[in-house]
Amino acid sequence: MRIIVLNLTIDIGNTQTKLGFFDGLDLKSVQKLSSVDNIPWQSIIDTNKITHSIISQVGNVQSDLETLHNNTQYVEVHHQLQLPFTSDYDPFTNLGIDRVVGLAAATYLFPLENILIIDAGTCITYDLITSKAHHLGGVISPGLMMRYQAMHTFTHQLPNLEIQQPSSFPPTNTDEAMHHGVISSVVAEIEAFIGRFGTFTPTFRIILTGGDAGFLSKRVKNGILADENFLAIGLNLLLETNKS
Repeated sequence: MRIIVLNLTIDIGNTQTKLGFFDGLDLKSVQKLSSVDNIPWQSIIDTNKITHSIISQVGNVQSDLETLHNNTQYVEVHHQLQLPFTSDYDPFTNLGIDRVVGLAAATYLFPLENILIIDAGTCITYDLITSKAHHLGGVISPGLMMRYQAMHTFTHQLPNLEIQQPSSFPPTNTDEAMHHGVISSVVAEIEAFIGRFGTFTPTFRIILTGGDAGFLSKRVKNGILADENFLAIGLNLLLETNKS
C-alpha cells in the first residue's frame, strides 16, 4: 500500500497568498487568498490531512505560522537552504525569495536548458539561468498594478483604473491613454528584455509566471510557456529535496 504524503506549498506575496496542495509530486489543487487575511491554518491542515509544508514569503506576513510548525514537517525557504543552482547575485542574500524559488523550479523542471524566468506579479522580475544551473542575474521592474497605482497616486487628476486591454490606437481619452501606457509598455519591455538577454545566450526557454502571466501571455509575441503554478511546483520540489 502506498503511503500518502500530502504537501502544502505556501507562497506569500505582497498582495496575494497562494496555497498549493500536492500528493507527492502531483498538484491536486490551488487556493488563492489575500495576504492580509488571517488564514485558518489548522482547518486547512485538518481538512486536507497535510503532513509536510513549505513557505516562501516576500510580503509582510500577517498570519500566525506557529500552527504549521507544530502540526507539519515544516520548511521555510531561505538562502542557506539546499538549492539546485549557483548564482552571480551579490550578495546572494539580497536575491528575493520568490526569485530563488523560480530559479529552483527552472533547474528542477528543465535541467540542461537555458531558462529565462519572467515573474509578473506586484513587480516583474527577469532572471536568466544557464544549462549549467548557474544564475547570471536579473532585472526588477514595476508590475502592471503598480504602474496604474503610481499614475493615480502621484497625480491629482488621473483615475484609479483596473488592468484592461487597451483598444484603439492612438488613444483618444484618458482611460485608454493610461491602459496603453501600462499594458503596451509592459509588453514592449518584456519583448525588449527577451532580446537583450538573448545576447548572453542564443537560445533559451522562456517561462512566464505570476498573477499576471495569463493576461500578458496573450499579448507577448515571443514564444513563451505561461504557467501560473510554476512557483508552487518549484516550492514542492524544494520541499521534497529538503525534507528532514
